[in-house]
Amino acid sequence: MLTELRISNFALIDQLHLTLPAGFLVLTGETGTGKSLLIDALLLLVGGRASSDHIRFGEDEALLEACFTLQESHPLVVTLRQDGFLLADQLDVFIRRIVARSGKNRSYLNGQLAPVQTIQDVGRQLVDIHGQHDQQSLLSPKAQLELLDAYGGLQCLVERFQRLYEEWKAKQEALELFQQRLQDQVARQDILEYQYEELTKTQLQGGEEDSLNQEYHRLKHSGRLGELSNQSFETLSDGERSVLAQLQDVMSWVQELGQIDPKCQTWVSHLESSVIALQEVTQHLRDFRAQTESDPERMEVIDTRLAGLQRLKKKYGKTIEELVELMQSLEQDLALLHEKDGEIAKFQAELTHSYLSMEAIAKELSTKRQKVAKQLVKQIQQEFEGLKMGAMQIQINLVTSDDEGAFGSTGRDRLELLLAPNPGEPLMPLGRIASGGELSRIMLALKTVFAGNDHTPVVIFDEIDSGVGGEAGMVMGKRLRELAHYHQVCCITHLPQIASQAHAQFVVEKKTTNDRTQTVVQEVIGVQRETEVARMLGGGELTPTLRKTAKELLKRGSGSASA
Repeated sequence: MLTELRISNFALIDQLHLTLPAGFLVLTGETGTGKSLLIDALLLLVGGRASSDHIRFGEDEALLEACFTLQESHPLVVTLRQDGFLLADQLDVFIRRIVARSGKNRSYLNGQLAPVQTIQDVGRQLVDIHGQHDQQSLLSPKAQLELLDAYGGLQCLVERFQRLYEEWKAKQEALELFQQRLQDQVARQDILEYQYEELTKTQLQGGEEDSLNQEYHRLKHSGRLGELSNQSFETLSDGERSVLAQLQDVMSWVQELGQIDPKCQTWVSHLESSVIALQEVTQHLRDFRAQTESDPERMEVIDTRLAGLQRLKKKYGKTIEELVELMQSLEQDLALLHEKDGEIAKFQAELTHSYLSMEAIAKELSTKRQKVAKQLVKQIQQEFEGLKMGAMQIQINLVTSDDEGAFGSTGRDRLELLLAPNPGEPLMPLGRIASGGELSRIMLALKTVFAGNDHTPVVIFDEIDSGVGGEAGMVMGKRLRELAHYHQVCCITHLPQIASQAHAQFVVEKKTTNDRTQTVVQEVIGVQRETEVARMLGGGELTPTLRKTAKELLKRGSGSASA
């Protein structure tokens, strides 16, 4: 619901601050006092087009602010939290718009700068304005279809279809990508085969280049390696004065030390470990010196191989590891070319299966929608009769296309809500109903029917009482009050029969202060409200009879609601 509204320097409004309750609210006042300014301000707040004409004469900026409080279950709460505009424990949505003569207009959503498009997307889910305005969700065939599905309890079936639809689209895209890739590969088949043959003939192996470089380096220094390994081996193990022989003598001496002094016994194990380690090194040296012979032929083979690898690296601009990966990729691409018919058939089979599954749900959805549409027409027609609009005829055209391309995210049905306001007139789309008041009353009927399925928290009706009076006005007021169980309902009205049934009434007046005209709004209660309703009844002198009638209307309005 809309809980707070602040307006500064907007047209004839100097400063306005309203705290609004839940329920059914009415705006009343003499013609020309500026009631429509509040509608204009709200339209601007929820993303309407800004103009310097909105700014009060003599001021540089107009400021508009609104606070909406949502229910935790409202779909917009999830969206705003995902987009970072709403904290986990927050349910208040603040919208602020500044209109500047300089043209540097700004929009804020919960304190963050936001594009007007974002404000519009959010605003459409917060406020529905019915009258001679664009902010009317029910004029959209898409919204009408969504409400029909909600009314018929078909959301689960729609969601099931949507999952299949997304799956089918994904398979379509996968097939198109595969065919595009295949087309590119067919055009390059000769090049792919040449590159693959060249790389496979070379028998590339990952890590080969490093291994060959290390081997070449060892062969190049084989003489010195042999000399060093031989000297090391002889020093460790050859002759009576070798390191190992001397270490054996040391170990026997330490063993004797241990027999004399026990604290020396632990040294023996350290010496034994040293002997074992040196023996292992000696064995490695024996094997290594046997492998360090010079091999010019092997060096030439390695040199030739490295030169060939270098040419491939330069030609392809890749490392050996990258060339190995390229070779594997080429192998897969060529295999794909050879097996393309089978792969395409597999894709098409999966796509056909997905399509048939989706089509079956779409048919079920269409059948159920046709049934729901008939029930809905009856209920809307009954609502028209209750609003004294029995002459109004309604028809729901639900057109189902058999064309595969007609599938959308909600099926393949196109809904069109048609109305004929008067007998003998042709049925027309809802959006082409000419009269603002007539359209508002139609919207009231639709909103009443869809009340339990429509999540828009704030609903505003303008010109709803045009051409209405007497008992029809009482019925309309009752409907508006009943609708307030599901929405916060605000109505601009001149009918006392409607105003008397509101939970709260606000009077709009023009005042002149210091030679400046301004529009002011104040809530009226008690005697003040009786006076305002009496004024609406008579329009002239407020006689005791008018006051009594006004009091009775207010009592009747509140009593009928409680009943």
